[in-house]
Amino acid sequence: MIELNKNVALTSLAWGLFFILIGISIVAAYYNINVVAYVAVGIGIILIGLNVSRKSLGMTLSKFGLFLGIVAIGLGGAIFLGLSLIPWGYAMIIVLIGLFIIAEAAASLGKRKPNQ
Repeated sequence: MIELNKNVALTSLAWGLFFILIGISIVAAYYNINVVAYVAVGIGIILIGLNVSRKSLGMTLSKFGLFLGIVAIGLGGAIFLGLSLIPWGYAMIIVLIGLFIIAEAAASLGKRKPNQ
């Protein structure tokens, strides 16, 4: 029960940080300030930080969240470096995320439950 409470608290903290980041980016967009790279890196930091916190508390990592965090930081970093993703670059990121979800689902289907 304690692990569940910690997980809920960490997840709530991450969601709160996410909404603060999105709110700040909306204000920045109103003033025509481009913050896409900052938002991408911020989301990556939130997701990776969530997993680091989970691991430090002895909880299981979210492979999907960790993967998304790495992709987000990579995307933000590419934008900071001046690399513009052509339209199929975004599509490729979406396809990679889909492939990751499928691989995780296939791996979980292949696992046997104890006592079976």
